[in-house]
Amino acid sequence: MSGQEARRRSGAGPGGQEGSGGGVPGGRPGGGSLGRGGAVLAAAALGYAHLAGAGAVDPMSDLVSDYALHDATAWALVAGTLALASACLWTAYGLARTDPARSAAARVLLVAGALGLLLTAVFPTDAAPGVTSIAGEIHRWSAAVVFTALPCAGRLLGRRSGGLALPAVSAACVALLAAFLAAHPGSPVAELVGGPDYYGLIERLLLLAEITLVLLAAGHASGRRPPEAAGRPPGRQGVAGRGPGAAVLQHK
Repeated sequence: MSGQEARRRSGAGPGGQEGSGGGVPGGRPGGGSLGRGGAVLAAAALGYAHLAGAGAVDPMSDLVSDYALHDATAWALVAGTLALASACLWTAYGLARTDPARSAAARVLLVAGALGLLLTAVFPTDAAPGVTSIAGEIHRWSAAVVFTALPCAGRLLGRRSGGLALPAVSAACVALLAAFLAAHPGSPVAELVGGPDYYGLIERLLLLAEITLVLLAAGHASGRRPPEAAGRPPGRQGVAGRGPGAAVLQHK
């Protein structure tokens, strides 16, 4: 069995890159697999925070960041935030291995989202009402980076892949972000639409959509490297696989 045939059967790309399963030769998980794992851990940690803080934080009118203000849920919120940040970084790493040329912009946005998540974990929000400290301002604008960078990354990846899931989830994130900004206290139309009564729920739906987006993007990062990324022009695989006599046969 040739080396090329062995790589094809094992699911690994040329040069030992990630295969369709998101791993690398030797059984080590690749960036896509670790990205999916981080997104699942983030969802689990945030789900625990909601259960543990059910009596202290109102999911309808309080923000997710308010879980950091209570000892029973602060660790879960920080853990979930760090898990999601690591998922973004691993996904960017997987994209760099599987499709380095065409995923550059999406990788930059994923790294920006990861940095924003790290800053929201390091700088907690202020207790309501309002932002009264530098840490609270950093938290607010870092969250804004996260909520805008990740949908843009998903849109770019979805447009290249040709699938429907990533563009649909990215569009849902944009719609939920617009609804959240409209319902947020301080918005000109917040009182008109009754936003303060349910804007916390909108933020939770937005966060769930963004976790789903990272999960889907990590799956995209687990795909096989395209021929262009492997240094092989597309459409030449059939000629390359005919063996050493192919050129001779063409001249006859």
